[in-house]
Amino acid sequence: MATVIILNGVSSVGKTTLAKAIQQAASRDFLHISMDGFIAMLPDGREFAPDWFPVEHGEAEGRRAVAISNGPLGAKLLATMRQTIADLADKGFDLVVDEVCKAPAITDYRQRLAGHGVHVVKVAADLAEVERRERERGDRLIGLAREQAGYLHDGIEYDQVVDTGARPAEEFAQEILGALA
Repeated sequence: MATVIILNGVSSVGKTTLAKAIQQAASRDFLHISMDGFIAMLPDGREFAPDWFPVEHGEAEGRRAVAISNGPLGAKLLATMRQTIADLADKGFDLVVDEVCKAPAITDYRQRLAGHGVHVVKVAADLAEVERRERERGDRLIGLAREQAGYLHDGIEYDQVVDTGARPAEEFAQEILGALA
């Protein structure tokens, strides 16, 4: 039985930093799989094409907002990612997954990973802090975190919640690993 930690949160909330901290703190090896890594397999500039992950620009609460949806190929790619994660777990690999997904994808993960130890973590932080990170990174769509914050966690039952704006990722890594013991 493999252990699969799914870190779910809005863009720029600190999922990758937390995943790497979990890898460093764990007494066994966890493979880190990132949704961004799967999307990065696309040729540069194609990720936001209509068939993949189309972007809509707008405004929300007087601020720039960006929405990304899954085109047919994007949805197929993300389903393949979830199947790849299940295949790796079935082969006995422990995994930490860095994701931005809604309730149906979490349900899909739980079904595909039945028989494994699945621990779904809500990764959150104050929106102002996340937006600051989004701006400072220089490689993010400004307004995406705000847009995702409005719906991302709806209908998801989490096993644990962490606030990456409150303490260092290393402390949360220890807490998450402790919850698995």
